[in-house]
Amino acid sequence: MKKMRGFLFAAMVMISTLASAEWSPQNEQACDNNTAGQFKYYVLSLSWSPEFCRSHPKNSEPQCRQHREFIVHGLWPECGSGNPQHCKGGGLADVIDKEKIYAYMPSDFLIQHEWDTHGACSGLIRSAYFDLTGTLFGKLKFPRLSGAPRADKIEALFVENNPGLDADEIYLSCTESGPKKSSNTLDEVRICFDKDTLEFTRCEDARATCPLKKVRVTPAK
Repeated sequence: MKKMRGFLFAAMVMISTLASAEWSPQNEQACDNNTAGQFKYYVLSLSWSPEFCRSHPKNSEPQCRQHREFIVHGLWPECGSGNPQHCKGGGLADVIDKEKIYAYMPSDFLIQHEWDTHGACSGLIRSAYFDLTGTLFGKLKFPRLSGAPRADKIEALFVENNPGLDADEIYLSCTESGPKKSSNTLDEVRICFDKDTLEFTRCEDARATCPLKKVRVTPAK
């Protein structure tokens, strides 16, 4: 049995390596042209809900009434030069179980928006896309955040709590919009996953917006 597991793991690594080696300028162009299924890896974007609710004080989203902490903003197919959006010819928009999705994405608006904008580009049917989103969210262990730590400290806490996660596989965003927006308050944590193995992978197009100086973390209630 151990030999079989070792063989299967080696096969997955080989397939992943071949997929990376086969990525060509033509693949990149197809991704840039918003072709469903043409991407290199996923970015799981995790919204720090207390900051969203602080910066949108009149928003009536359930997450603000429920006092959530990290929720999923979206699962984004990514290429080396950006991400495809609103892809044509993607997976079927089949029936989904919203009650299950609310556990990590408590917003009807987000569910619809993320499928239309990013999910269709995965090449998966809609239910499989959200199942994958929930699986990746569920495998993470979230640190407790408070005060005004440095951005690299927040990243280090995630790395410490999630074996196998490296510093080049995570980045932060401090660009929350809204009436009370701030440029130095934690908005999102983004973690990259391999398209095939679903293991952590390097974020090739990380656009970190949080300075290494102190980053305010809006307290969770």
